[in-house]
Amino acid sequence: MGRLVGLELHNFKSYKGTAKIGFGDASFTSIIGPNGAGKSNMMDAISFVLGVQSSHLRSHQLKDLIYRGRIDGTDNLAPSLKAKSAYVCAFYEKDSGEMLTLKRVINSSGSSDYRLNDKNVTALQYSMALRAENILVKARNFLVFQGDIENVASQSAKDLANLIETISGSIEYAAEYDQLKEDLERAREVATQVFSRKRTLNSESKQYKEQMREQDLFESKLNEKYSLIKILHLYRIFHNQKRHYMLVADLRRISDKLDEVKAQHSAKIAAQKSTVAEVSKATLASKKLEAEKNEKANAAETVRRALLPIASSKRSLESSITLASLKLRDLQTDLQNLQDLKEAGEQRLSTAESDLAQFEKEVQESSDSINIPPGGVAEYEALHQKFLANSGSSMLEKLTMLSSDKESLVSSMQNYTDQKNDATTRISELESEIRSNFVSTLSQTKSKLDDLIGERVIKIKEKEDVTDKLKEISYRELDLTTKINRASTRLDELSSQQNESNKQKKLRDNVSMLRNLVKEGSIKGLMYELVRCSQQKYDLALQTSLGRNFDSIVVESTAVAYKCIEILKERRAGTATFIPLDSVVTDQINLNYLRSLDEGARPALDVVKYDDQSLERAVQFALGNTIIVDELDIARDLKWNLSHQVGNKMVALDGSIIHTSGLMSGGQQAKSGNALTWSKQEWLRLKKEKEELSENLAKLQSEKPSAFYLNDIVDEIRLIDEEIPSLKSKIVSLEREISERNHEISFQKEMITEIETKEENTQRSLTNMNHQLLEVQSEITGLQVKIYFEFCQKYNLESISQYEFFLGTEIRARARKRAELQRVVSVCKNRLSFQIESIDDMEIRIQRLIDSQSRIQSDLQRVNDNLSHQTEMMEELEKDFEQLTQESEASRAQLSKLMRESNSLVEDMEEDKLEIKTLSEELASCKEFLLKVDTERINMLKNCKIESVDLPLEEGFLESISLDDEPGNVSVKAYLIHVDYGLLELKLQESFSPKVEAEITVKLDNIQTELEVLTPNSKAIERLKEVDQRIKEFDREFTKARQDEKRSTTKFNEIKALRTQRFMEAFTHISENIDRVYKELTKSSTSPIGGSADLTLEDEDEPYAAGIRYHAMPPMKRFRDMDLLSGGEKTMAALSLLFAIHSFHPSPFFVLDEIDAALDNLNVDKIANYIKRHAGPGFQFIVISLKSSLFENSDALIGIYREQRENSSRTISLDLRRYSDEPHEIELQPEGPALASS
Repeated sequence: MGRLVGLELHNFKSYKGTAKIGFGDASFTSIIGPNGAGKSNMMDAISFVLGVQSSHLRSHQLKDLIYRGRIDGTDNLAPSLKAKSAYVCAFYEKDSGEMLTLKRVINSSGSSDYRLNDKNVTALQYSMALRAENILVKARNFLVFQGDIENVASQSAKDLANLIETISGSIEYAAEYDQLKEDLERAREVATQVFSRKRTLNSESKQYKEQMREQDLFESKLNEKYSLIKILHLYRIFHNQKRHYMLVADLRRISDKLDEVKAQHSAKIAAQKSTVAEVSKATLASKKLEAEKNEKANAAETVRRALLPIASSKRSLESSITLASLKLRDLQTDLQNLQDLKEAGEQRLSTAESDLAQFEKEVQESSDSINIPPGGVAEYEALHQKFLANSGSSMLEKLTMLSSDKESLVSSMQNYTDQKNDATTRISELESEIRSNFVSTLSQTKSKLDDLIGERVIKIKEKEDVTDKLKEISYRELDLTTKINRASTRLDELSSQQNESNKQKKLRDNVSMLRNLVKEGSIKGLMYELVRCSQQKYDLALQTSLGRNFDSIVVESTAVAYKCIEILKERRAGTATFIPLDSVVTDQINLNYLRSLDEGARPALDVVKYDDQSLERAVQFALGNTIIVDELDIARDLKWNLSHQVGNKMVALDGSIIHTSGLMSGGQQAKSGNALTWSKQEWLRLKKEKEELSENLAKLQSEKPSAFYLNDIVDEIRLIDEEIPSLKSKIVSLEREISERNHEISFQKEMITEIETKEENTQRSLTNMNHQLLEVQSEITGLQVKIYFEFCQKYNLESISQYEFFLGTEIRARARKRAELQRVVSVCKNRLSFQIESIDDMEIRIQRLIDSQSRIQSDLQRVNDNLSHQTEMMEELEKDFEQLTQESEASRAQLSKLMRESNSLVEDMEEDKLEIKTLSEELASCKEFLLKVDTERINMLKNCKIESVDLPLEEGFLESISLDDEPGNVSVKAYLIHVDYGLLELKLQESFSPKVEAEITVKLDNIQTELEVLTPNSKAIERLKEVDQRIKEFDREFTKARQDEKRSTTKFNEIKALRTQRFMEAFTHISENIDRVYKELTKSSTSPIGGSADLTLEDEDEPYAAGIRYHAMPPMKRFRDMDLLSGGEKTMAALSLLFAIHSFHPSPFFVLDEIDAALDNLNVDKIANYIKRHAGPGFQFIVISLKSSLFENSDALIGIYREQRENSSRTISLDLRRYSDEPHEIELQPEGPALASS
């Protein structure tokens, strides 16, 4: 964008002569100086040269802007020296570098001229040139005057809207908008006037049309009246004829039905006789089958009891066989063990005998090989003494001691071996005893106990099943008995109700007969059929309240009542109570008083409803002042506990009554018209249900288990309970015996382990002893060889030991060894003999056990054969019993069926008799009613003749009917004339209804009333034609007015859309940027986000016509109106608004006059920083300021001071960009455009 390079002022306000100010290329220029120096005049000069009006320049007229040279408020210059004109010239450099000179001159006449590059132009051309550079004179988007900054923020919503409209350019459409709006309103007014006149004519046209419709309506109603009269007679005659044919059909039907019932009655009499004979036969057959079934059941029960001990014997024998098998297996195991021990004993005996024989053989061989003479013996003795003297004595003594110790150890080892063998034998004996004597017995006892416990569980389950079945059957018996009693009670009730039902049926038949014989509508009906309850809970109470009037007949008058009584007497049809509506007398009742007695009490009249309002007197007579209460206690309180006792009859909801006399009666069962009707179907259903229940009860009793059977089960459980404790005691004793022997076995095993430990220790000592003996024997042998060598060679001895073997010491040793070997042989023989005996004894026991097992098996076979026989017999008996049961049930079913058929035939015969009687009565009544219907037809045709009704006829003439009564067949006379019912609608032919007849009559009355009201106008047609012609003329005028209105609306909407679009473009842009600008101006270290600002439209449809509200909320402050903000806050808000507006149509420069006056230093710094950030080649700031914190941040300074001698303002300039922040000497430039060239 371009920039303002400099200014030239000539005699402008306080500037005398010519003053030149250069701004150069600085983007941020501050104008400073003391108060009164002329800073604001510089602002006025810029505004003036850019086309701002003098009213905004603190002057009333342009002459006031010419320099006058006043000093201290006085004019001391001569008139000839006063300035006559003034001008301001601005030098503006465009983006292209082209220089534009803007000059505005004030003439002596007070007018101003505009010059562009020294050429005179008009104010409009001047303004358009500035607009081309985005300098909007009217909007003043490039300057802010002194003191106006706060007014910018505080200006009204309408002023702000005008400002934005000027900025946006939408104000260009304002004049055209207003003109088009005025044209539109004028066009609408014309259209409204035309429409109003047309509406008046339409009203007149409608009035005449209404008069024409009234004329047509009169004629239509008259025709409708005649048509309805004809329809009414056709309706009555048609349904009379319809009733005639229905009665004829009923006569034929009843007659046919009567003949059919009589034929059926005769057939049923014959069938009933045959059925009675079959019932007798079936009864005898059923009794015979029942006796046979009981006999079979007793026989089966006897066999079943006999099976119990047989089954018990079988289980005992099977258990014995199992126990014997287990015992035989254990004995065979023990026999095998004994045989193994016998073989081991024989082996040991053989070894011992072999050792003894070998020993004797060695002794004998040694004795035979030695033959030494006595001299040799002496020589030996001498050598022996020498041997003893040469340490042989000590060696022999040591050898003797070691041999003695060895013998002791060997004896211990033998003792340990014997003890271990004894312990092993004892363990075998104990284990054999446990297996043979205790384990099998314990197993058998436990098995028997388990069998008994299992059998006890089965028996208890069987007992419980039988008990449960007995209970179930008892419950079912009770239920069936209860149902039978209930059915019997209900049958009794139905039997008693049959009489009452017959009475009610007779009463309804009498009412129907009377209705046929008297005038239609004169008999209203039975009271209980005419009224109903408002709520179902009052049903019983209302029936009780009606009392004897419950089945009274309500008639129209006393005369009708007397006539009905005469008819009943003539026909002997019984008695009835009549309530005539015209003469019944009722007492006055204060219903409000009765309603206020208690919340649970209300008059009986309040709970009864009826459709025919003519019944009101009859209902009041029947109910009177009776009160219905919720509970009997309320009635008691009202009757006796209140200060003012109530003497009315009171009925509770359960039917309880307190009479007026004070007598009380209990409640009763509800009855209604339907409940009083005896139901044959229900009676038959209940009777059949009772028979079925009785059969089920008999069948259930036959299924009931016998008491003897239950006692047998109880006895068996008792015997088992007695046997179980002894078995448990025996098991405990056997387990104790086994435990004791197991403890002994454990002790013997522990002793064997201990002996084996001692044996190992002794063996180690014996091994050590042998080693020592070998060493000593080696020493002795060496010494003997040395001493006895020659002696041995002399007597041909292998060693001296061979000779000494036969000496005393060795002889004793040989004797001891022989005795030991003989003892071992003897022990082996005794042990082997004992084992042989044990084996023989074990074989005998096994044989006995095998023989016993064979005997038990034979017994078991016999028991099984007997059990099979008894079971087959039992199955045969049960099969026969089942067959007999089925035959008995079939026989009972057949008997029951025959009984039902017989009873049904008897009942049907009774019903046939009753039906024959009823049909005969119906036939007579139907003939009577047919005569009445035909008479009514004759009378209706006579009425049509009298009233001259144009009745459509198919055959015959009304004139042929005589108005006098003539003898003859009424039905034949009535149907000599055939009426055409084509005019009668199908829906009216469906059924006759007094309501429909009344509706037709009401329509006739209404039409007659309407005809009397109507006053037709015969001239309405002519007047209507005149009005229609005038309406056509106004239609053309109205069409033209609507078209003019439409064109005006289109033009107005187009200009409105353009104006709104221009305005909203500016508003949207400014609204979107103002919050950002305000945040940038107000953010700080304490509030890094800053404040918030927004613009709000008062009217979104025509925003330019209303206002724009501006709200700003400083940082860390609550929301307040703009008027309540401080001066500094208003200034910051105003600057935000100005900068946001400037961002929409940015001017190349922005001139601000003392905007920092109300700001503190912190906010001044914020403004300075903002300007410094945004100032640049495209955006030039010129600020007039007194705050150093603002102008010290600028690029250049323009200083303005007052030259007192000349009474003129002067300027100096300083380019701050040439200096750093460090202090140094500053060279000021005199006034002139030097800054521009720097």
